[in-house]
Amino acid sequence: MDNWHFRLVDYWDQTTNAINRSTRRLSKLSEAERKAACGQIRDAVRMRAHDLADEPLLQAAVSMVDDLYKYVNEEVLMAAALFEYLDAFGRTLTQAVRERGYVIRYVVENQFSGVDFLMLGPFDLFPKVFTAAGFAYICPQQLSLHLMQHDGIPASEYPRAIARYITEARHVGDRIVIKCHDEGQHYVFLEADYQEGALDLALRGRGAPGVLSIFRDDAPVAGSEVFVRFPEQKLGGMEE
Repeated sequence: MDNWHFRLVDYWDQTTNAINRSTRRLSKLSEAERKAACGQIRDAVRMRAHDLADEPLLQAAVSMVDDLYKYVNEEVLMAAALFEYLDAFGRTLTQAVRERGYVIRYVVENQFSGVDFLMLGPFDLFPKVFTAAGFAYICPQQLSLHLMQHDGIPASEYPRAIARYITEARHVGDRIVIKCHDEGQHYVFLEADYQEGALDLALRGRGAPGVLSIFRDDAPVAGSEVFVRFPEQKLGGMEE
């Protein structure tokens, strides 16, 4: 069997195209071999996470979720093996963070060029990728589309109908955020058309016990930065 024991960052490092490379490797395997490989990845990530103290584990979580966001904004190799791989390394790491007493809140304010990219990326690919890695995914603009479609309005009408739905969609998104806060769930919150106050609830709790808060408003390109606030205590107020 191929060796799938890497350094943690090598499972997702976007500077080396790690996710696409591993997806391609997995896609060449039989179903049984792919299942065994994903098991090996889970075991390796679990072991490496266990060996890390809290601070480097949280630093790894920042690296992972931000590289995932860069990844979905670049060339993505679409294959069933992709989501198996994301589950194997991503969900295993996010579970380890949660078991250690922390939650990840990754909040993004970015705009995108064109409705076509919104439909393919933030409304379709992004939720699939982040859900596979263990995050709740919240995007008011995507929720607006769901509300439109529930009312029988086709996706092609999105540019003309969004103004009628965005306020309700923001309320729905806020309810999901509150549920995540109450239940201690990791989430990715993407605001694709910022309005004053749109991020207030998603960003609430920065500095609270157990909350790893990450905010990005730069485009997801090499050399860009995120704002990170590390928690000083675990959930429940326990010291690290």
